[in-house]
Amino acid sequence: MEKIIQFETTQFDLDLIEHIKTLRKLRNITKEKLSLLMGVSKTFVGNVESYTQRHKYSTRHITLLAKAFDFNNISQLLDFPTPKYDKIKVTIKQTLNESGTKVIHNEVMKIEAL
Repeated sequence: MEKIIQFETTQFDLDLIEHIKTLRKLRNITKEKLSLLMGVSKTFVGNVESYTQRHKYSTRHITLLAKAFDFNNISQLLDFPTPKYDKIKVTIKQTLNESGTKVIHNEVMKIEAL
Protein backbone atom coordinates (compact mmCIF):
# COMPACT_ATOMS: atom_id res chain seq x y z
CA MET A 1 0.00 0.00 0.00
CA GLU A 2 1.31 3.44 -0.91
CA LYS A 3 0.34 6.90 0.26
CA ILE A 4 1.41 10.34 -0.99
CA ILE A 5 1.79 13.09 1.61
CA GLN A 6 2.79 16.72 1.25
CA PHE A 7 3.95 19.20 3.84
CA GLU A 8 5.58 22.60 4.06
CA THR A 9 8.73 23.25 6.04
CA THR A 10 12.04 25.06 5.69
CA GLN A 11 14.78 23.45 3.70
CA PHE A 12 17.18 23.93 6.63
CA ASP A 13 14.90 21.91 8.93
CA LEU A 14 14.56 19.10 6.37
CA ASP A 15 18.29 19.07 5.57
CA LEU A 16 19.23 19.05 9.27
CA ILE A 17 16.88 16.14 9.98
CA GLU A 18 18.25 14.16 7.02
CA HIS A 19 21.84 14.97 8.02
CA ILE A 20 21.27 13.82 11.62
CA LYS A 21 19.56 10.66 10.35
CA THR A 22 22.62 9.91 8.18
CA LEU A 23 25.04 10.53 11.06
CA ARG A 24 22.93 8.35 13.34
CA LYS A 25 22.92 5.46 10.87
CA LEU A 26 26.66 5.77 10.14
CA ARG A 27 27.35 5.42 13.86
CA ASN A 28 24.78 2.65 14.37
CA ILE A 29 22.79 4.71 16.87
CA THR A 30 19.08 3.98 17.15
CA LYS A 31 16.50 6.74 17.35
CA GLU A 32 15.77 5.78 20.95
CA LYS A 33 19.45 5.77 21.93
CA LEU A 34 20.03 9.21 20.37
CA SER A 35 16.98 10.52 22.25
CA LEU A 36 18.43 9.18 25.50
CA LEU A 37 21.90 10.60 24.74
CA MET A 38 20.25 13.99 24.20
CA GLY A 39 18.27 13.73 27.45
CA VAL A 40 14.86 14.01 25.78
CA SER A 41 11.92 11.60 25.66
CA LYS A 42 12.63 8.18 24.13
CA THR A 43 10.37 8.89 21.17
CA PHE A 44 11.63 12.41 20.36
CA VAL A 45 14.09 11.56 17.54
CA GLY A 46 11.57 9.15 15.99
CA ASN A 47 8.98 11.92 15.98
CA VAL A 48 11.44 14.38 14.40
CA GLU A 49 12.39 11.88 11.68
CA SER A 50 8.74 11.06 10.90
CA TYR A 51 7.34 12.95 7.92
CA THR A 52 3.83 12.88 9.42
CA GLN A 53 4.84 14.58 12.69
CA ARG A 54 5.54 18.29 13.05
CA HIS A 55 8.40 17.88 15.54
CA LYS A 56 11.75 19.39 14.57
CA TYR A 57 15.07 20.24 16.13
CA SER A 58 15.38 23.62 17.87
CA THR A 59 18.52 25.64 18.56
CA ARG A 60 18.61 23.98 22.01
CA HIS A 61 18.69 20.55 20.35
CA ILE A 62 21.68 21.49 18.19
CA THR A 63 23.87 21.68 21.30
CA LEU A 64 22.43 18.40 22.63
CA LEU A 65 23.02 16.70 19.27
CA ALA A 66 26.63 17.93 19.07
CA LYS A 67 27.30 16.53 22.55
CA ALA A 68 25.49 13.25 21.77
CA PHE A 69 27.67 12.75 18.69
CA ASP A 70 30.74 13.75 20.72
CA PHE A 71 31.63 16.74 18.53
CA ASN A 72 33.90 19.39 20.04
CA ASN A 73 32.40 22.10 17.88
CA ILE A 74 28.83 22.71 16.69
CA SER A 75 30.17 23.43 13.21
CA GLN A 76 31.14 19.74 12.96
CA LEU A 77 27.48 18.83 13.46
CA LEU A 78 26.31 21.35 10.87
CA ASP A 79 28.76 20.21 8.19
CA PHE A 80 26.32 20.05 5.28
CA PRO A 81 25.64 22.39 2.34
CA THR A 82 23.79 25.67 2.85
CA PRO A 83 20.16 25.16 1.80
CA LYS A 84 19.24 26.56 -1.60
CA TYR A 85 15.72 27.62 -0.53
CA ASP A 86 14.01 28.96 2.56
CA LYS A 87 10.48 27.55 2.61
CA ILE A 88 9.71 24.40 0.64
CA LYS A 89 6.87 22.02 -0.12
CA VAL A 90 7.88 18.36 0.11
CA THR A 91 6.07 15.45 -1.56
CA ILE A 92 6.73 12.05 0.02
CA LYS A 93 5.69 8.59 -1.15
CA GLN A 94 5.16 6.29 1.82
CA THR A 95 5.07 2.52 1.48
CA LEU A 96 2.96 0.98 4.24
CA ASN A 97 2.51 -2.58 5.44
CA GLU A 98 -0.48 -4.59 4.13
CA SER A 99 -2.80 -3.39 6.89
CA GLY A 100 -1.72 0.24 6.34
CA THR A 101 -0.72 0.71 9.97
CA LYS A 102 3.07 0.99 9.70
CA VAL A 103 5.37 2.92 7.35
CA ILE A 104 7.94 0.59 5.81
CA HIS A 105 9.69 3.10 3.55
CA ASN A 106 9.63 6.84 2.76
CA GLU A 107 10.82 8.33 -0.51
CA VAL A 108 11.10 12.04 -1.21
CA MET A 109 9.47 12.49 -4.60
CA LYS A 110 9.69 16.25 -5.03
CA ILE A 111 10.88 19.40 -3.25
CA GLU A 112 9.48 22.72 -4.48
CA ALA A 113 10.48 26.21 -3.40
CA LEU A 114 7.65 28.35 -2.02
